[in-house]
Amino acid sequence: MSFVKDEIKWPKSILAGLFFLTIGLMPVSNAQAAGDSVIAQGGNGEVFFAALPDQWQALPRNTQAQSTTAEWLPPGQDVNNWKDMITVQVFPGWADGDVVSFLDELAAIYKQNCEVSGATPPLKDQVNGFPTGFRLINCTRDLTRNTGEVALFRATVGQNALYLIQHVFRVPEFEIGAQPVTNEAMKQAFEGIRTGWACNQNSKKHPCPPSWQSSLSKLDGKPSVVVIKAQN
Repeated sequence: MSFVKDEIKWPKSILAGLFFLTIGLMPVSNAQAAGDSVIAQGGNGEVFFAALPDQWQALPRNTQAQSTTAEWLPPGQDVNNWKDMITVQVFPGWADGDVVSFLDELAAIYKQNCEVSGATPPLKDQVNGFPTGFRLINCTRDLTRNTGEVALFRATVGQNALYLIQHVFRVPEFEIGAQPVTNEAMKQAFEGIRTGWACNQNSKKHPCPPSWQSSLSKLDGKPSVVVIKAQN
């Protein structure tokens, strides 16, 4: 599937940095967050955990027939004037789907809404037995807002749902080949989304860490996004 109007010529510094970061795509299951943790439920005991940065605040949740979405902003930013956003989504309709095809569809959406969009090739891995894919997509100018965007996506395909975590930077519109987000900010964003980790309480093939059992026992098992408060 073609997904760009024009090919963005990525600066070598960005490509080199992304290659270095994505070598370590496999997350650590017991990583501790500075802030709260988010749990996305796919149903039938299947869950996706991710760490949230310290003091980030949740926006109102949005639940539709095809997906459930939860969003967070850093301190001092609001829904009308944000520069960084973390989003976690649950897509029941993509259960057992192809993670690369999903990431290609995301890129196609950017094509429709951007003056010029570009993306790194999707990187695919297996994490705790689940197909997982990572992709960076950027947009020189969003045609609906006249701002640029740089987005890191990480998708995990489960047997009950697809789980997506993304960190989006909203920036002023930029020229092809520009570097609108610093390498340090990109590294921190990547390290944040790579904490995402899926498991199934009822499956030996996709085991959940014992340290999660107390949190998982409190869930209702229905497709949703739940925030577990950080321990003091």
